[in-house]
Amino acid sequence: MKDNGESGALRLPFWRAALGRLLCLALTILLAAFLAAALVRVAPGFGVDERRLDTRLSESSIRALDAENAGNANLVRYFGRYLSGLCRGELGQSVSFGQPVRELIADRLGLTVRSAAAGVAWAWSGAAVVTLALGILRRRAWELAATVLSGGLLCLPSAVMALLALYLRVGPGLAIGAILLPRILRYLHNITGAMTRRPHVLAARARGIEGLRLVTRHVCLPASAEVLALAAVSVNMALGAAIPVEALCDSPGVGQLVWKAALARDLPVVVNVTVLIAAITASANLISDAIRGAMRREA
Repeated sequence: MKDNGESGALRLPFWRAALGRLLCLALTILLAAFLAAALVRVAPGFGVDERRLDTRLSESSIRALDAENAGNANLVRYFGRYLSGLCRGELGQSVSFGQPVRELIADRLGLTVRSAAAGVAWAWSGAAVVTLALGILRRRAWELAATVLSGGLLCLPSAVMALLALYLRVGPGLAIGAILLPRILRYLHNITGAMTRRPHVLAARARGIEGLRLVTRHVCLPASAEVLALAAVSVNMALGAAIPVEALCDSPGVGQLVWKAALARDLPVVVNVTVLIAAITASANLISDAIRGAMRREA
């Protein structure tokens, strides 16, 4: 009976932490949706409907457009209607595209996921190879060259990367990877660099352990929790980079959709895509935190 009580006491904090994370996830998504609606509402030109310029519209159609815009002008009322529709699975109708938002996102989401996944894979592969090479070679000249390369890539805006990808015809995935590479490389190098100064690494070197064995077993494995957190952050960076890249590369994904919707002040599309990105980002961070917590308990 004592063992059951102890195991129940151990399980209780776990469930409390899980419920707390889920509550934080829900609040993050709601806050992202509310802020997106607020920002679009205060943007210049909000409430000006270009459809009213169509001379073919009747007076009743114009009154219907005015009533629709008046309903969107009240932020609290709009957000309440949006949450009510979201609970029923209704995402609204796009003003600029004239289609249901759910169909627009469903048609474009797969392409954006593939582009972002390819970019993350390219960036992590390059960063891992460079980090392993720097850890094995341990040459000042190589570290200086990697620093100059990452610094130069960081200085290039995402729009420039997208235009280069369009000119070279390499696709948006490689452009996203080039945007993420210097950021991931810098953080990964800092994590492994701090780990190499730990006492267990110095002790391993004193015993004659060098090269790939030292880097993989005594540096990379102990730093796996921090690397996992960086992997979750890279998902957020990839989604953010996909918006200008897909817009400039003319890739018909969610990034291009939200770019056009923002220019047209299409509130239903902007709010729903913001909720989608916030849900993916927060879910990635939640999964990363859960795995890191499990790894620390086992350690």
